[in-house]
Amino acid sequence: MNASLRLEPNELHRRIERALKYGPRTSQQLLDELDVSQPTLSRTIRDLSSKVTMFRVKGRRTPYYGLLRTLPFGMNARQRIFRILSSGNIVQFADMEFLEGGGTLERTDTAYFYEGLPPYMTFAAPSGFLGRQRAHAVSREHAFPPSLKDWNDDHRVAYLFTQGLNLPGNLVFGDIPLQRELDLLKSPGDEKKEKIDYYTGMARQLKHTSYGSSAGGEQPKFLWFGQDTGHVIVKFARIGSRMAELLPLEHLALRSLANIGVPTAKTEILVSEEFVFLEVGRFDRIGEKGRVGMLSAGAVDDEFFGMRDTWPEFAARCVAAGYLSKQDAEHVNVMAAFSELIGNTDRHFENISMLIGDDGEYQGIAPAYDILPMRYASIGGGIDPELVPIEPKVCTIGAAPAVWALAARAADEFWSAVANQELDAPIPDSIRELAQRNRQVACEFAAPLLPAK
Repeated sequence: MNASLRLEPNELHRRIERALKYGPRTSQQLLDELDVSQPTLSRTIRDLSSKVTMFRVKGRRTPYYGLLRTLPFGMNARQRIFRILSSGNIVQFADMEFLEGGGTLERTDTAYFYEGLPPYMTFAAPSGFLGRQRAHAVSREHAFPPSLKDWNDDHRVAYLFTQGLNLPGNLVFGDIPLQRELDLLKSPGDEKKEKIDYYTGMARQLKHTSYGSSAGGEQPKFLWFGQDTGHVIVKFARIGSRMAELLPLEHLALRSLANIGVPTAKTEILVSEEFVFLEVGRFDRIGEKGRVGMLSAGAVDDEFFGMRDTWPEFAARCVAAGYLSKQDAEHVNVMAAFSELIGNTDRHFENISMLIGDDGEYQGIAPAYDILPMRYASIGGGIDPELVPIEPKVCTIGAAPAVWALAARAADEFWSAVANQELDAPIPDSIRELAQRNRQVACEFAAPLLPAK
């Protein structure tokens, strides 16, 4: 006798839920495991539509079934994501379903299944200094762990769809954050005369917080929007600290790259009696309301390649896949070569990004940011590395004369500016003397790699 004739409906419901507890299954897998007929399975799945979802994977005819998982705070496992366009208009991006076993189903014109969270959700979730601040803040009012180290994917989902606001890129996760974004747009930007006082107040507040270690001396920062600045990220450091000496160098490094044609984030240095501030323009914002999609190289590489090796190798893969142009790849290579010539040892995959257009297609490499002589940055515990000359290497950039010529020109301008230029934020004599030595080292290293005369 067929088992479906003996099973009570509730028992069959429970068996289907148990079968899907650890991830989606095909209809044939369920038929084999449950020993029921196709009509019985289809009828039961319809009865379980509030708990079970059906989808098809591109290239496969057999449908899959997944069990919606229980999310924190009683959140619905079916959620919606919106996109804010460059014009400021808002459109629907995707319907999402979060499944038992940790998978995520994205429904647009087609269905796409991710084993975990989609890369754009991992990218948008709290991380770094700002993320640790947010984690601690929301834990005071909601049942989130105070440390990001203890967050899992369900915490990230719960945060994005209940607390997410002004996130990187142009996606808005859920109806509640959408309303918060609309409310934010009604808030006028602050006037310039109030800005330095606000910056100082934020710096004083944040310098007392230490929610988890700051790996590699990660720079404290906060977000700001003003009528004069637009949307910016504001980095800060106490005057007299090593990082206060390096923030002006970041400003000069990005300016030097811009002068050779590499797109860079716009920056400005400001100083109060206590702090040095570096305003970094947000290239994922257009005016007051428009936004631009973006993903870090890490998010892109994790989705398509899974390598996370070096910037030049990543760029080459993206060119081969049609995600970047050869010009974009050259910019990445110049950024890597310039980094070698200025001692930027912090070239991880979150420090370059790709832009995404309103149509969802990749639009090229994002403007350069976070490029500075991190070789000399504080390494934690109040320890500052010695100010010894740079030690550039060819790495995976290779013998590329056109790339090294641009990088060497930018590096020469950079070290010359560090040695000689006066800024609102003082550069100490020890750094200026180091700049003279590093200028010579960079010149000698690059000489055999330049185009033949």
